[in-house]
Amino acid sequence: MITRRAVLAAGVGFAAPAYADVAWRTLGLGLEHATAPIESTIGDRRLDVVRIDPAFNRFVLLLAGALGRAPQTARQWANEHGLVAATNAGMFRANRLPVGFAKVEGRVIQPAMSADRSVFVFGADEARLLDTACDTFDASAHENALQSIRMISCQGRNVWSQQPRMWSTACVAQDGDGKILFLHARSPLSVHDLADAVRALPLGIARAMYMEGGPEATLVARAAGGEVIERYGSYETGFNENDDNAQAWPLPNILGVVPR
Repeated sequence: MITRRAVLAAGVGFAAPAYADVAWRTLGLGLEHATAPIESTIGDRRLDVVRIDPAFNRFVLLLAGALGRAPQTARQWANEHGLVAATNAGMFRANRLPVGFAKVEGRVIQPAMSADRSVFVFGADEARLLDTACDTFDASAHENALQSIRMISCQGRNVWSQQPRMWSTACVAQDGDGKILFLHARSPLSVHDLADAVRALPLGIARAMYMEGGPEATLVARAAGGEVIERYGSYETGFNENDDNAQAWPLPNILGVVPR
């Protein structure tokens, strides 16, 4: 069982989330899904959120390069590994390994720490989104770790500078109760505006980390009854400036969820 200290460490100072204003539906034990409107000029103007309780689910990091596998869609990764939810495991290099630090089951796969300040650490007894501006990250203390770009800081601030570029986005967040949220917006926004939109919603977000943008941004979740929620991006300034992408892209790296 996850300890209260482990899952709440990043939520100190935040009020309990006001979930009553969001229509959550149960997909499985400790797994819920909701949608919320977001402001955009393109597409369905919808944010999908999968809320994961670490007391009933654990996280896995699947890296095609480390496994000697070819990239697959998030749905294919989920089917093969029994995942009840999956999203992008951050951006990746030409060798398909993550841009930031990555450690899987005690093995360091990508040793280089980037300048990015968010690290998701997880294992048998923890699931936390660290902010290295206020948290100490010691790689040896965690079974698994994945570094990416900070969107919402440990003070709950939007720390992404405004920019004219916008894209579909997948990100990971933690709420004040220590639950982990996978978020996906197909309709494009600048990341700054998406962070503001997420903070304004009654989700109780304490901090958030960017994972991927454009057509590759993906979210998959499976309900106990067999329903599959599959969301993938489309728009990216300077690359695919429309909402016409009609298929999930193969992904080399996945952050997944399996029941305990």
